[in-house]
Amino acid sequence: MLDISEERAWFLDQFDAAADTKYQAGQQMVMKTALHLYGVRVPDLRRLSSEWQRVHKGISRDDLLAMVEALWVGESYEERSMAIELLGRNKRIISDLTWDHFDRWRHLVDNWGLDDGLATSIFGPWVAADLPGRLSYLPALVGDPVVWSRRLGLVATVPLNRSASTAQPDLTFMLIDRLKAERHPMITKAVSWALRTLIKLYPDRVAAYLDDNQDVLPSHAVREVRNKLETGLKSGKTP
Repeated sequence: MLDISEERAWFLDQFDAAADTKYQAGQQMVMKTALHLYGVRVPDLRRLSSEWQRVHKGISRDDLLAMVEALWVGESYEERSMAIELLGRNKRIISDLTWDHFDRWRHLVDNWGLDDGLATSIFGPWVAADLPGRLSYLPALVGDPVVWSRRLGLVATVPLNRSASTAQPDLTFMLIDRLKAERHPMITKAVSWALRTLIKLYPDRVAAYLDDNQDVLPSHAVREVRNKLETGLKSGKTP
C-alpha cells in the first residue's frame, strides 16, 4: 500500500529543488491565487510526474486516487497541478471517476491555471466518455454562482469540440448564450476560447453566431474570433 504522506513529502522536496524564482514572479503577475507558488515550470512538472509514474508502474486505481486526493488538498499550486498530471497519465481511470470527485475538486479551485487544466485534461474527457449521461453537468456548472465553476463548465467543451466524434456545437452555443453578457475576464476569455475551438469543425456556424451576437459578446471575444476566422490566428497577425 502506498505511503501517501511519504510520497507527498517527496513531491514537495522536488518542487523545492525545481523552483524558479523568475518563473514564480511571472506566475504571480498573471495568475492570482491564495495557494503557495513554488515556481515550477510545466516541463519540470511533467518530468516529475513521469519519474514518479515510472517508479510506481502498475499502481492500483485506489492508490493513485488517494495520491491525487492528497495532492488536491495541498497548500500549493504545484501539488494540485501534479494531481492533474498524474490523472492525465492514467487515462483509463478518468472515465471511472464520479461527479462527486469533480464536485469536490471544483470547490478548491481559485485560479485559471487549475481550472483550465481540470477542464481540458480531466473533466472534458470524463464527459466525453459518457456523453448521454454526463453532458447535463455542463449547463448546471455554467449556472453556478462561482466564477470558476462557470468557467469549468464552458472550457470543458474545448476538448469535446476538437473531435467530430464528441463535438457538441448546439450545447456550446447554448452555454455561450448564457454567459455572453458577462464581463468577468475569466468568463469573457472562456467565451472567446470556446468559440475559437468551434471554428475547426463549424466555421460557418461560428461566423453566423458572431454576426448575430457581436453587439452582446465581449468586444475582445468578437475581435479574437473574427481574427481566427479570417487569418487562423487569435491575434490576426500573420508572419
